[in-house]
Amino acid sequence: MARSQIKVPQYRQLYETLRKQITNRVYKAGDLLPSEHELSLAHTVTQPTIRQALALLVNDGYIKKHQGKGSIVLELPKGLGILSIEGRLANSENDGDNLTTRIIDGPRLTKWPADMIFTPSQAELKRSCFYIERQRKVNNIVVFYEILYIVNQNLPKFASKSLENKSLYALLSKSYEIEIKGGEQKIWSIAADIKTSNYLEIQLGSPVLRLERRIDTNRENFSIYTSLYVNTERYLLQGQI
Repeated sequence: MARSQIKVPQYRQLYETLRKQITNRVYKAGDLLPSEHELSLAHTVTQPTIRQALALLVNDGYIKKHQGKGSIVLELPKGLGILSIEGRLANSENDGDNLTTRIIDGPRLTKWPADMIFTPSQAELKRSCFYIERQRKVNNIVVFYEILYIVNQNLPKFASKSLENKSLYALLSKSYEIEIKGGEQKIWSIAADIKTSNYLEIQLGSPVLRLERRIDTNRENFSIYTSLYVNTERYLLQGQI
């Protein structure tokens, strides 16, 4: 699908605008969001669009609807947070552990897929993106397989960079002054399909932890989008609650 055909729905745009205002403390816990009429005037969208955006905010724990009052901002949702960006493993802290990263595909330029869990910003969608597939092993045991999409914005010669057995995020920091600032993720369990079982070197249908992540950086309209498939049978991903 051509990038010109990929358009973020208005309710998703409004949701992201309001979500960022809440996380940036423009609206604090206990505050009332503007009324649906006020939001309609401010953002030139219809009330059904506003209600869809507000329903997402309710579902994600950012606001609650109070009959007769409106939309009340809640304390920021407490989730698992971004797991260690490098995918570090709780049982792999010993100096003797052998960590290897195999690049299966990329970095190469491509178009954004149309079915992403986290929708890139309009500014990101106007550009192409770099596609990377990689596999991480600890002591010769595959622990995760990952697909990454990175916006093609001020990354000269990135496609020619060698990422084999190297830290992607250290390279972005050293070569392009891109620093990780947090993000958002969704986590659930799936049964490994043919491709996932092949790259994780496990049996077809085995339980796998899937993480969809939007990793925010110090650059405006520059997030990293990843799909992470984890075999936690021997190692656990390290994170903070």
